[in-house]
Amino acid sequence: MSEPAIDTRELRQALGAFATGVTIVTARGPTGAPVGLTANSFNSVSLDPPLVLWSLALTSQHIENFRAAGWWAVHVLSAGQEALSARFASLVPDRFDGVEWAPGETGVPLIAGCTARFVCRTAFEYEGGDHAIFVGQVSELTRAAAAPLIYHGGRYARVMPETEKPAAIAPGDEGEFGRHFIGHLLGRAHHEAFADVRREYRARGLHAAEYTVLVGLGLGDGHTPQDLMERAARGGADLPQEPIDALVNRGLIRQEGGRLHLTLEGRRVLMELIAVAQASQLRLESRLGPQEMGMLIHLLRRISG
Repeated sequence: MSEPAIDTRELRQALGAFATGVTIVTARGPTGAPVGLTANSFNSVSLDPPLVLWSLALTSQHIENFRAAGWWAVHVLSAGQEALSARFASLVPDRFDGVEWAPGETGVPLIAGCTARFVCRTAFEYEGGDHAIFVGQVSELTRAAAAPLIYHGGRYARVMPETEKPAAIAPGDEGEFGRHFIGHLLGRAHHEAFADVRREYRARGLHAAEYTVLVGLGLGDGHTPQDLMERAARGGADLPQEPIDALVNRGLIRQEGGRLHLTLEGRRVLMELIAVAQASQLRLESRLGPQEMGMLIHLLRRISG
């Protein structure tokens, strides 16, 4: 099936319908029977190309169904669909019994009455800790005016229990200065936030400076080397010419008329790393409530100017 072009603005608005909410992900099993489950691990990855992700525990009885499906749909539930959320998180033999749904063009079960729906083809999958991260390219989306179903403050704990917060990290021998100096705390937080991304770009044979170049071109293709060096300097990093040359030699970027561009392979690698970053942020967000997360983002933006 050909993949129609997705309007970027429409995609952004549809993704905006998901506000720390509840989704149901559906697919066709190997026998053709519909499968589905409740998930709150949904997030956007990229608008161009249109990519989204969600995660599923490696121990889930449905994981092989989704790995084999190739196509799946994410349904952002509407307010009032609490019973539907509960049903697809339960152990009933047939979760689709009595549910209004119809097969889509690719055969994926599509549930009616949702705030937004994204039909996706699996782009790639990777394991992040004890979960499999499914990244899909959106081929079809629908959006309704209905308000989304919100998961906040443990309201749906009986359906999807709030993730247990990890034990506090002992301060060790860093002393009062290390426990209270904002620069030290931000450095530790940065190290933790980038742990998964750092592991993944190293696994691809990349260094930090090369990752910086890829991200810089992802934010705006067609920069000169000087543009990238100035951007890195504003972030407090020194970017020499060597990582640019290394990426050209690997075929991840190309240089035309003095400007640098991502190749198809370079864009693919960047999208994979962005997906890892998004999945990592979902895990970090599980440690904080929505208000705490909003305040953290607000304060970091103020500090960074």
